[in-house]
Amino acid sequence: MRGPGLLARTMNVPTTRGKGARAWQYHSRSDHHSKLACWAVMFDLMLECDAVRDAAARGRLGFGINHTMVGPINKTLDLVLTVVQPNRTGRGRRSFAAVADTLGIVLDDEDRKALRSLPELFEESAEDVSEVAVALEAKACMTEHVKSLPRLHAEILATGYLAKKAAPHCIAVSYSLVNAAPDFVTPSGAGKRNLHHQPEDARRVVEMIARAIPTANDVQAYGYDVIGVTVLECRNDGSKVRVLDKSPAPMTSDHVHYERMIRSLCSSFRSRFRL
Repeated sequence: MRGPGLLARTMNVPTTRGKGARAWQYHSRSDHHSKLACWAVMFDLMLECDAVRDAAARGRLGFGINHTMVGPINKTLDLVLTVVQPNRTGRGRRSFAAVADTLGIVLDDEDRKALRSLPELFEESAEDVSEVAVALEAKACMTEHVKSLPRLHAEILATGYLAKKAAPHCIAVSYSLVNAAPDFVTPSGAGKRNLHHQPEDARRVVEMIARAIPTANDVQAYGYDVIGVTVLECRNDGSKVRVLDKSPAPMTSDHVHYERMIRSLCSSFRSRFRL
């Protein structure tokens, strides 16, 4: 699948975020990496899932970035896939392909060819009230892994709970990026280089996500329908970002493996939404 490689290739290009003058491959105070990750997941889903692709071709799907799901407590999700009325047009709306340009996603020739082959998908506006079919939130654990575990666990749990409260029938998806690099230059520490204990640090985070995040099979009210993890090596110092496919990355037999996440998401969509 294309998503993880596309994500790493894009993260190789440092960008300036916020008020700082220095360009970074990753910045914890920006949601840029989350949007990149979610776009990559949706790209693979469109390519690999005939049910999603067919619904998009019939004009029944839209998408939203930083979309507010309205519920007892409103929650803004990185990316959602929505069910739209068949007579809605794309006039005045940003396309899914155009978002790649906005985010600076680095596509190779094969990616661009694949993107052109997909049906058009158009963005929700602030005035739209559409059913959310897929609610996708991306998290990242890039450094201080052990210290970050309680916060990461709490944030993932809270997002799943609020998404299900706002749209009980939606497919809730948690996707996490975990850093397995031996060190990391942290933007919040004025360029300090944190040293990691790898592969143990990354493995502990992957195991927490795989074992401690409830699924809908366990807890219907707030469990996730689909969970996935990609393990990267990102030193955040301008060196190349790589995707790991061996331990501490999930194996293909693990339910949080990236390809299994896409397949499970497609299966859930096919069984839950007939558009």
